[in-house]
Amino acid sequence: MDALALNFWEAQHIYITKIFLPILIGFIVLSLGLIALFIFSFRRQHYRLWHLGKPENCSGQWATRLKMVLAVVFGHQRIWKMAESYPGTTHLLIFWGILLIFLGKVIRLFSYPVGLTSPPQPLFLYASFLSEIGGVMVITGGLLAFFRRYLLKPSRLDTKPDNHVIFILGFVILTTGYLAKAYRMVGAGTGIPSDWFSWAPVSYLLSPFILILPSEALNEILVWHRVFVHAIPSSFLLLYVAISRSGLKHLFLSPLNIFYRSLKPKGALNPIPDFDEAETFGARKISEFTWKQLLDLEACTRCGRCQDHCPAHLTEKPLSPKKVILDLRAHLHEKGKPLLWSQPPKEEDDPSLVGGVIADDTLWACTFCLNCYEQCPVFISAFDKIIEMRRYLVLMETRYPSELREVFRNMERRSNPWGAEKRLRAEWAKALSVKTLAEDPKVDFLYFPGCFKGFDDRNQRVAIAMVKILQKAGVKFGILGPEEGCCGDPARRIGNEYLYKILTEANIETMNRYQVKKILTTCPHCFTNLKNEYPQFGGNFEVIHQTEFLYDLVKHQKLKLKGIDPITVTYHDSCYLGRYNQIYETPRMILSSIPGVKLKEMERSRSQSFCCGAGGGRMWMEEHVGKRINEARIEQALELRPDVIATACPYCLTMLGDGLKTKGMEGTVKSLDIAELLEKSLAE
Repeated sequence: MDALALNFWEAQHIYITKIFLPILIGFIVLSLGLIALFIFSFRRQHYRLWHLGKPENCSGQWATRLKMVLAVVFGHQRIWKMAESYPGTTHLLIFWGILLIFLGKVIRLFSYPVGLTSPPQPLFLYASFLSEIGGVMVITGGLLAFFRRYLLKPSRLDTKPDNHVIFILGFVILTTGYLAKAYRMVGAGTGIPSDWFSWAPVSYLLSPFILILPSEALNEILVWHRVFVHAIPSSFLLLYVAISRSGLKHLFLSPLNIFYRSLKPKGALNPIPDFDEAETFGARKISEFTWKQLLDLEACTRCGRCQDHCPAHLTEKPLSPKKVILDLRAHLHEKGKPLLWSQPPKEEDDPSLVGGVIADDTLWACTFCLNCYEQCPVFISAFDKIIEMRRYLVLMETRYPSELREVFRNMERRSNPWGAEKRLRAEWAKALSVKTLAEDPKVDFLYFPGCFKGFDDRNQRVAIAMVKILQKAGVKFGILGPEEGCCGDPARRIGNEYLYKILTEANIETMNRYQVKKILTTCPHCFTNLKNEYPQFGGNFEVIHQTEFLYDLVKHQKLKLKGIDPITVTYHDSCYLGRYNQIYETPRMILSSIPGVKLKEMERSRSQSFCCGAGGGRMWMEEHVGKRINEARIEQALELRPDVIATACPYCLTMLGDGLKTKGMEGTVKSLDIAELLEKSLAE
């Protein structure tokens, strides 16, 4: 090693031991105090707040939970899945840049106990390089974030003083860190070895601009000054995070929320515990949510992705999932203020969440499309809070849109939303010689058409097509006929858990009486309830949706297809089939297997598909505000100039058909179920 390098490292050794070591010791002592303060603050500001809520068991399957935390936190799996390259790249740069900075700092701490050498061991030089590159990544990501938040200003972002503080402190800490190292390099007074660029490229490039004083004592004072200018903002930032409700707390709240996320089937609602003995139903007060739902509120990062994909919000309804979460969080913090001083929360003058914190119209605008949950990077949903408040309105105050009164009455009396006679449920099947289980219980599958197929003329054509396919393939099946009842989905999503329980238990009793094992459904709403929610009431069946079953028939060549005249088809993903059950590809594979079909994709498809507007009981409610959701979806489909808009859901089929009529396109573009298209393509 040449004399320049030896002199340089000798001078660095003096600075490191004489100046940086005392500051480091002081910083470690301060950090221990900040950690203790953080634990104290966490318990008072967060842990106690969450335990205002009801118990919820989120334990078990630790390996699965930890695996998802690693994938989402370190791999940014959820952000990349959303195909948002700008914010995704920004967050990735900042997150991994901070990790590299800390990794480099922690490694260099060990240079003291293992003993310093001149020059230092290569490991510590690499650590210096990691910190330098990490800083560049954070600055780059920070500039991208600054440009997006303060110049582009997307509507989903709301900028608060906390954001200003974070940007300012982050910029000061990073720049002073580089300047302190550059000053230390120049202050040695020996010149800087050329290879130092490899270990501290940014500081090396800054070093020519550093002013050096003629006195060594003055230079030492300046080094102390530069170090303190770097250390004080760093300490203040740690203190700020420890005691405030800064947005930076998502650094630990988000991983916690990901770890404790529900592992139940997506969108499955929780039953009301001890329903027969319960004195209240749903959530009127913030304490009537579960502790995990309260953690959801605090884990929200205000990114607004849920809002950007909410069909109600995008059609000017009074619902923003982001605002629902933030309004509930603000109420939680207000309610929890006494806990900061170890006092019990005040019960008097406790405003009702419903109609007070959250407006009635906001709750009834939700279609339960699950897009808020699907798009959230940290698995926060608004729908589970909305259903609890709906349950309170329906079961405790009987306060709901007037058009639902008749729907409830019809389901109570005749087990269908239209109030049609039960004996008419299977009239469509008589000409096809379909037997009921009462006539022949020895079948391989119970075909469960659902209410739409039973009573709606348009959807009966889908059931007829499905039956013809099953008969063509030689499938042995039967139906319940007049004994079939509504699956209960509208009642449950509207909030009438009592009615849902009655309908569910009646269906389960009937199916068990016939020893049903396998159920084939055409309606994704029936499919979701029978498969994912009936087990809550003891109904354990193997449930298959028609798209899975039909694809299996096509795949194993149990159906011969002759094809149809060439047509352009775009497929509309049902929320309950797609986001609820992750069935995206089989419907497309069925369509692609039909000779003559050219498949085109809408911009909003698969996990980002736009709702038809009928879910959450909205099928039976009027849209009085904003644009109709089904018309917005039809406009998206018509951009592709299709001949057919295909779907695999009776709700969607009805809403798409209505949308085409409104647009005056019903004679030009058809809305068809996949089963209808497949049946038309069958060879004689």
